[in-house]
Amino acid sequence: MRERIVAAMPLISLLMFLFSGFVLESWVMGLTFFLLIPLSWILLSRNYLKRINQMMPLIALLVFLWLHFGLDLAHPGWVVFFAIPISDMVLNGRLNAKKVVTLAITLGYIVLGFVLEDFWHPGWLMFLLIPILNTIFFPGQTIRIYTKGSKSFRSSFFEFVDDEEIIDEDDQTKY
Repeated sequence: MRERIVAAMPLISLLMFLFSGFVLESWVMGLTFFLLIPLSWILLSRNYLKRINQMMPLIALLVFLWLHFGLDLAHPGWVVFFAIPISDMVLNGRLNAKKVVTLAITLGYIVLGFVLEDFWHPGWLMFLLIPILNTIFFPGQTIRIYTKGSKSFRSSFFEFVDDEEIIDEDDQTKY
């Protein structure tokens, strides 16, 4: 049955496109229905949670375009793009304390943005709480940067930033 739905999805998308154009008089919104073709393959696969996580940028774009072109709600509609990192955190099942802080602040921002009038612009400052809270409450969990080979990060950094002049042998130009 899944294979039949996936095979029929181009025709279903065409039907929805024509319905949107002729009945709802929104041809631009109708174009977004063609995104259902790859989306159906994702949602109807055996490992759908993994596929949803992989295609969340496409899903968020589809929802945003429907909100923008269909309902003229581009301003609050942009918050659907928060679903991309949130779905990665939740669907991968690797939640740690730092990710929970990020998730709580993001959800708090979205809720307060819809509840309080004129909160969106100054409210984005609350995202600065993420590194502050993570530094105060989870200091032992640091970000480690690994380099190729046996060089340490410090030696790679100083090699990159070294102040020595480099002379091109062909034209004797100093860089």
